Amino acid sequence: MDEQTTTVLGSAIVEWLADEALHDTEPAALFGELCQRLRGVGMPVLRGHAAFRVLHPLYDASTMEWTAEKGVIVEHFRPEQSGQDDFLRSPIGHVLAHRLPVLRRRLTGETALVDFAVLEEFRAAGGTDYIVLALAFDPTGETGVLCSWLGDRATGFTDQEIVELQRITRQLSIALKSKIERSVAQNIAHAYLGKRAGQAVLNGLIRRGDGEKITAALWYSDLRQSTELADRLSAEAFLQLLGRYFEMTAASVLDHGGEVVSLIGDAVLGLFRIEGAPDEACGRALAAAGEARRRLNASQPVANNAAFDFGISLHLGQVIYGNVGVPERLQFTLVGSAVNEVVRVQDLTKSLGHPLLATGPFARAAAAVWQPLGEHHLRGLETPMPILTMAQPS
Repeated sequence: MDEQTTTVLGSAIVEWLADEALHDTEPAALFGELCQRLRGVGMPVLRGHAAFRVLHPLYDASTMEWTAEKGVIVEHFRPEQSGQDDFLRSPIGHVLAHRLPVLRRRLTGETALVDFAVLEEFRAAGGTDYIVLALAFDPTGETGVLCSWLGDRATGFTDQEIVELQRITRQLSIALKSKIERSVAQNIAHAYLGKRAGQAVLNGLIRRGDGEKITAALWYSDLRQSTELADRLSAEAFLQLLGRYFEMTAASVLDHGGEVVSLIGDAVLGLFRIEGAPDEACGRALAAAGEARRRLNASQPVANNAAFDFGISLHLGQVIYGNVGVPERLQFTLVGSAVNEVVRVQDLTKSLGHPLLATGPFARAAAAVWQPLGEHHLRGLETPMPILTMAQPS
């Protein structure tokens, strides 16, 4: 292509990207379409790659890699992976370490420079020219987009094509910035509120009083002797113990399709929505409780060989699920008498000597072999509540 044609086609792609910045297109779909358009207008793009930091409790960065054969492949990287030798010795790692806005390597011909191991792979795949472009979102360069383009034309990218790739990559970064920020907001909301509550808040349920009445199987666990453990262990050791405890309890709720509504200090409040017959949700809640106890029994010693235990209570009832607090500080949580009741039933796990207790309403809905433990008065409740536990195999 001549320079004028390249500029005109590049401008059309830039205009398209500007429109896409206003839409809710997923980043992977946007990047895949961009790469296909570049190839379609004659840009010799064999491979496109984009990387950016994310704010996520598990991952530090995300990448998108496009090839004509496989389309877009998305990968997520944990924080510890950014320190691995193969990353530090890659072109991307080199650009980050030296804060370079551009890095270019010709892979064939007299000016070829193949000084990174991955470039040998690119050349073997048919690549002839490789360029990395870094676009920062802030003066420190801590956030932004890193984009690389691998060309396969024998003569590589023309000078004008590189100018257009820089312009297109800049517009791509602008389009991705809003999508990354929305993803960050979604990750934070899901991590701190739970997936369903977080999405409800993002969808507009942000005022005090927003919410709904639901019937649900309630799941509550509490760590035994937490005050003593906190006093005896170092802060680091106690937080490690808490992490193990939540992996046994809260993770079991999530693994069985429940929602973790609150982590109240060292307690877990979960719910399993009744969306049909109650036996299905109660069955999942019971399975989550059994899984939590199984994980405890199979666990390895924690820091300082500190042993710990927890009780679990299960209940079935109607609750209000919504925003409470003051307008400046809200919490999306569960309220209602059923919540108070499941908390007080858990307290009975200590006096009754059983780590898993269920109320009569829950046990009637959950298929299991139950052992009655009598009726017990719960504070604030006039009528005694039937309490049961799982019958031990003979």
